[in-house]
Amino acid sequence: MDRVSTGVTGLDPLIGGGIPKGSSILVTGGAGTGKTVLALHFINAACSSGKKAAYVAVEESRQDLVTQAASFGWDFDDFEKRGLLRIATMLEERMVEANYQYDTLGPEMGFGGIVEAVGSDAEIVVIDNLGILALEMTLSHFRQQLDYLIYTLGYRGCTTMIITDDATLSRFGEVVSYAVDGAIRLLKRDNPYTDLRDRALEIVKIRHSKHSIDYVIFDIDETGIRIEAKPSH
Repeated sequence: MDRVSTGVTGLDPLIGGGIPKGSSILVTGGAGTGKTVLALHFINAACSSGKKAAYVAVEESRQDLVTQAASFGWDFDDFEKRGLLRIATMLEERMVEANYQYDTLGPEMGFGGIVEAVGSDAEIVVIDNLGILALEMTLSHFRQQLDYLIYTLGYRGCTTMIITDDATLSRFGEVVSYAVDGAIRLLKRDNPYTDLRDRALEIVKIRHSKHSIDYVIFDIDETGIRIEAKPSH
């Protein structure tokens, strides 16, 4: 099976050698757990290997993402200039239409705009944060739109990382996890041995892959996400 690297040293072996090509991976977690950093790793690894990528940013501006990537030594400006990266931001559009969007589209608003923003030639896709676009959706409509999004991008051969927050996961429950091919949860937790808080990740599922079931401790430094050598329960 062809696989795509997450870009995080030490993570790929824990999920069977990387993300299965053409699949969809859900990344969830609360604020400050490292979701966007993981997404930036994924994009950097893809573009560095010559793959074309699209980053659909729902909450952040293009400059915020470029600046954050640069803090880890990754030149997203250069990737854009070389035609390897497309950063599509939906923040400005959401702000401009804030007074009209709900009255016009209401909870029936879908994810079609994301598909358009990705473009036709992307191999690697990040959607960050999908939950913002699902705030007014019913459960059935959300599942319909999520299935449509995953099917459409998968049909195009895209390997997709979908970022969402814990609030969305709590609201829609297992519907989200069942729809995707894989799921990784990021969290902060108290370490009883050090009296400090750790960042940890849990690999919930990766279809067609043997993966770790342990909690994996990681940190974020100037190089990005750094995983401990040994997983921790």
